[in-house]
Amino acid sequence: MFVDDPVGHARGLRRQLDQVERLAAVAREPGFDPRLVLKIRIEGKPPSDIEAIPGLTVISEENKTLVVAFADQGGLREFRDRLDLIQRGRTATRKDLLFAVKGVEGWTPEDRTGAALAVEGTPSAPRYRLDVELWPLYEGRPEQRQRFVESFSRRCRELGAEVLDQVVQDEVIVLRVDVDDAGKDAFLRSKDVRTVDLPPRFQLGIDLLRQPLGSFPPVPAPSSTAPVVGVLDSGVASNHPFLANAMGHAESFIATDGPEDQHGHGTMVSGLAVYGDVESASREGRFVPQLRLLSGKVLTGANTYDRRLIESQVSEAVELFWRDYGCRVFNVSFGDVRHPYAGGRARSLTAVFDGLARRYGVLFTVAAGNFQGGTQGPSDWRSEYPAYLLSDEARVLDPAPALNVLTVGGLAEHDVSRMARRFPRDPSFQPIARRDQPSPFTRRGPGIGGAIKPEVVEYGGNWEVDLRTSGARPGGNSVLGVMSLSRDFAAGGGLFSVDCGTSYAAPRVAHLAARLLSEYPTATANLLRALIVAHARVPPSTATVMNGDDKAVLMIAGYGRPNAERTLLSDERCVTLMAEDQIGEEETHFFEIPIPDDFVGVPNRRPRRITLAVSHMPTVRTTRADYRASKLLLKLVYSADFESVKAVFRKTAPEDREQLIPEPTKVEPGSSSRHRGTVQVVTWPIVQTDRRWSGRKVFAVVARQVPGWARGLAEREPYALVAVVQDESESEVRLLTQLRQRLRERVRIGA
Repeated sequence: MFVDDPVGHARGLRRQLDQVERLAAVAREPGFDPRLVLKIRIEGKPPSDIEAIPGLTVISEENKTLVVAFADQGGLREFRDRLDLIQRGRTATRKDLLFAVKGVEGWTPEDRTGAALAVEGTPSAPRYRLDVELWPLYEGRPEQRQRFVESFSRRCRELGAEVLDQVVQDEVIVLRVDVDDAGKDAFLRSKDVRTVDLPPRFQLGIDLLRQPLGSFPPVPAPSSTAPVVGVLDSGVASNHPFLANAMGHAESFIATDGPEDQHGHGTMVSGLAVYGDVESASREGRFVPQLRLLSGKVLTGANTYDRRLIESQVSEAVELFWRDYGCRVFNVSFGDVRHPYAGGRARSLTAVFDGLARRYGVLFTVAAGNFQGGTQGPSDWRSEYPAYLLSDEARVLDPAPALNVLTVGGLAEHDVSRMARRFPRDPSFQPIARRDQPSPFTRRGPGIGGAIKPEVVEYGGNWEVDLRTSGARPGGNSVLGVMSLSRDFAAGGGLFSVDCGTSYAAPRVAHLAARLLSEYPTATANLLRALIVAHARVPPSTATVMNGDDKAVLMIAGYGRPNAERTLLSDERCVTLMAEDQIGEEETHFFEIPIPDDFVGVPNRRPRRITLAVSHMPTVRTTRADYRASKLLLKLVYSADFESVKAVFRKTAPEDREQLIPEPTKVEPGSSSRHRGTVQVVTWPIVQTDRRWSGRKVFAVVARQVPGWARGLAEREPYALVAVVQDESESEVRLLTQLRQRLRERVRIGA
């Protein structure tokens, strides 16, 4: 391990170590173990190598570069002495290890704050329940571990906190406590504590699953002009009371099977495609379909591929449903578990979906696939979550890497299981994920050419562990999954089923896309994609659990979860502007984004954002390294001089434009990430405006690049551009009214 400035490196680490000791002396929160807790960031070496320094003991490897260790006085002295030797220009024992250490901190109250507590904040009640996890010390020494827990329990009593129940295992120590604010603050400072979090609270009502048909009014048929949504899956129970009137057509593309669902997967997916949120419809006590359903059976009763090529079956189904029923939105909730995308060229099924999307101008929502573990683990699903989702084995399954589709990952919606509800004082029933965090089984990108995949996420379910009986291995889906319609209703199995998987996230996005056709009947698939991603937002819980790592968030959650209400309708706080056009080879289009007066008005300091999204569906070729025959570059520009902006884009090489006309600071994501996909989003969060806004304007710039081999394949490329102007404050604004007054001329201003 080499560093440019060994003396400066050692001096910096010594300064950090001294700071940790000073802060620990100030905190003075008593703990069972007198040793200092150090959070050590290490790169280029296994984190556990830090134990090569005598007196340092690893108590947790938080990820591949972060280790938490106990340091006794001897270990601290040894650490300081070695750093001092390097500062004096001498050679220290294991200097390579010291050079691999990139930072030393203490384990702070912020580190101890669990994801739910960080997002939701402290409850307002005088007393409330918390789950307090201690460091899993004294493995194989039950007597010592028990004394450790008893010591902490005594501390709880001193603070007036009541221990309701506890789990004490080699792998994990968790106590559920009833506490007030003072107790919570003390726990957040305690050396014994690993994390403090709110107990799970989001649950699916068991009573919803048991409702008889008689408790619902008759289900009306959708309008004859209602949009259609196609589901390519294992068939459908077309006589289900909540689907029968919505059925447009069901057909099997498997020679030996009829269109009925022999597995149940297709019926669950179809229920979500038609209704979007079956659980909400059940709570409201009525099912009113707004879409017509087309079911194409391409999977067998075992939910596997037939003897025919799946590529052939899919192509046949899409052509039929597009030609005979005008279907423009299809859901695909299957993937090839043998082929996680490992980089390189696209496989045949992926290329087929890319070609079908462009040929017929249709939108496919495709499930990212489910990760069940691999050769690299995880060995402990709960403690290794979400790090294992970033492994190569957890990458999206074919055909999810397709560029001309919307790939959908999973989010957890519920985090309280049936058993946790039954025993509310028992902390042993723990969800792997909390609400709005990535599903424990979702898969990640990037896709072909580094494209952001999945582009969006939706609720797909969660897993639970029973710390007392099964260690940290996930159990059954219990009622932490997604509620939809059951194929077994006629056999007494009930109207509803619950299951987990990104299979059930994707059709919710398909439902939204088809609903958009009610509002915008002539919308192209490009416009549907752009509208959906423009109104997607990464849930705060997801960003928190990923430790604010923007790259990791993009790989797992993409642009976030779509907001159906915002996508379907503008209001005075959030206005959506749309444009569709065609762009030539190596051509650039410029659009001015009109900014209402209220957007920049008083108060000047308040949260606002401008979002741009662009979508196109290029020709693809599996025989070319580029794969896609053209690329669109989307850029948000804030400038007073349009002519100079135009000149730069016309006369400057693409690699130089960023330096000459940089995007505003804090735009997200960066251009190098978003330009790799065929649907892109850039968001500019704005807190402060000043007088400069009166002399500047906001532009969207769309540029097309075509590699040499693709010249002439498509001289004009259709695309859709969406701009969203949103005020997130509580101020009284009239964005929609003001924009309607201004939008009396075409927003495209040049080419």
